[in-house]
Amino acid sequence: MVENKVENLRDQINKLDDELLDILDRRSKVVTEIGKHKDRTKGIVDNNREQEILDRLLNLTKGNYSKDTIIRIWRELFEASSKLQTIIDSPISTKRSIQNIDIYKGGKSSIKGTGNVIKLSSNESPFGHSSKISFSEFSQLNRYPEISGETLRKNISKFHNLNSEQIVLGCGSDETLLFAALSFCKPGDEIIHAEHGFEMYPIIAKIVGAVSKLAKEKDYQVSVESICEQLTPATKLIYIANPNNPTGTYLSKKEIRELMKIIPKNVILVLDCAYAEYVLQENYDSDFSLVNEYENIIITRTFSKAYGLAGIRLGWCYSSKNVASIISKVKGPFNTNVFAQQIAIEALQDQQHLKYVVAENKKNMEWFIQKLVELGLKFLPSFANFVFIECTNSKTDKIFDELLKNGIIVRQLNSYNLPNCIRITIGTMDEMKKVVSVLEDL
Repeated sequence: MVENKVENLRDQINKLDDELLDILDRRSKVVTEIGKHKDRTKGIVDNNREQEILDRLLNLTKGNYSKDTIIRIWRELFEASSKLQTIIDSPISTKRSIQNIDIYKGGKSSIKGTGNVIKLSSNESPFGHSSKISFSEFSQLNRYPEISGETLRKNISKFHNLNSEQIVLGCGSDETLLFAALSFCKPGDEIIHAEHGFEMYPIIAKIVGAVSKLAKEKDYQVSVESICEQLTPATKLIYIANPNNPTGTYLSKKEIRELMKIIPKNVILVLDCAYAEYVLQENYDSDFSLVNEYENIIITRTFSKAYGLAGIRLGWCYSSKNVASIISKVKGPFNTNVFAQQIAIEALQDQQHLKYVVAENKKNMEWFIQKLVELGLKFLPSFANFVFIECTNSKTDKIFDELLKNGIIVRQLNSYNLPNCIRITIGTMDEMKKVVSVLEDL
């Protein structure tokens, strides 16, 4: 009797599928006709129109499919429709989100014809790595490294008083940011990040086929309210650089707790804490306590900044047992090499070097900020190892060009849609004095 009922229901599904296919066939013809009348020089995709359709359908839906499922289904339709309207020059194609990626270029790193360059464009540590790190010859290079870096994870957990099973290593913290999106986002889902957040966030969203939703800023500071305004049923991930790159601002532990009270428990908050070692404020979550309070938080860290090991590309993330177990399934085996693992272990042992770097950064930044005040340049208070300066477009161009002529590279922020701003990494005192000397001449 039960089997007969199931078969009858399956017959109903088959008829509905036939009707759906007929509707899709008819829809495809209309879509193709629309494409013939579009101005292809302005692009095929109309994101505002697609959002209007989604908003209308979400108000109309009365079935049992969740709203985020409805959003994903229609975003898949939008993608299929755009392919019908696109002239393809090659049989090889990819999803439209990847086609729209602007490849991450980073800051300028060299000056043609100049050897002694002062590079203050990439927020690297000017004080280098610990002198206790040995770069002696490694043995058994014919063997794979530890598959998940167990020894390094145990060293990290011991130093920070964490559970090593909740740590996942990455080739730089960038990779752990990608792991989060790969683990929890389906094509058509949404990822929230600040409008002037780290440049990799929108790239990661496009890699996994998700849609970026931009949280607005006030005076370059993202707020809990602005993040929550972007929440929809399709939100699956929130990226917050804390402190933020390129502005140097941060959210306090209290503000993050306020956010966690509002966002659904199925939304993952990723706190990108690449500059955490530089933050000396008591209201900053430097002890990972938020992970113990909330299952849906991921905190990322790196050896690239204060530890002065950007070249070995090693980062890590810490999250609840459940979330860490999911991320571990996405992480490829042997994703961090034996050199990076061993060097990071040695770097952890020399905390005196880390304290020296943080103290020198603080001292040099305070001196540099005072000079900026004297020069009348507008800047933001920074809690990282760089200073964010706001001018006019023409003035930033002039500053950048003049510093470049003097062998100093800083970061113009055009790729962050901030053409009127410059980010200057805090270097050694001699380097900062040279920067100020050029600015004074200007």
